[in-house]
Amino acid sequence: RWWWCGAGDGDVAVVLLGAEGPAGAVARLGERGAGPGGMSPVVGSPAELGSARRLAGTALLTCVPGSREVVRLDERLSTALLVSGPELSARLLAEVFGPLRALVPAERAVLVGTLEAWLECGGSAGRAAVRLRCHRNTVLNRLRRLERLTARSLSRPRELVDLVLALDVLRLSSTPL
Repeated sequence: RWWWCGAGDGDVAVVLLGAEGPAGAVARLGERGAGPGGMSPVVGSPAELGSARRLAGTALLTCVPGSREVVRLDERLSTALLVSGPELSARLLAEVFGPLRALVPAERAVLVGTLEAWLECGGSAGRAAVRLRCHRNTVLNRLRRLERLTARSLSRPRELVDLVLALDVLRLSSTPL
């Protein structure tokens, strides 16, 4: 069952989940073209609906601007942390990708796009190369250049986290690097 109500900043749905669970509800909303949308974690009582509404709003903020995606907060927790602290997110972006501002926009886009493809391909330079329609060594050279410019290594977990989170901030940002 679905209960819809209009709110000042968009529609709100309260869903009584059946066997399909939260993933099924998100899929049905996506099929309806209801996005962008955010879904809170499941709550156990009506008393928790206010908190659920706020968390759904946070999930919504993790959607890429202009997208029609419907997302669950539980699948976007690290990005939700970023949108919850915009000042720190801006600082992270400036600190990690700031050195890329010295490049011409096309070069910047190539390096960031290569990082994005490499991450989406599970860290495989070969699969990223296929996606980017270039040679595997080209991907590796671009990633090494990105590492040099940002002073962060893709092989050091904490530094990789910085790069991934900065990339998320960049995706959600309305202003380019």
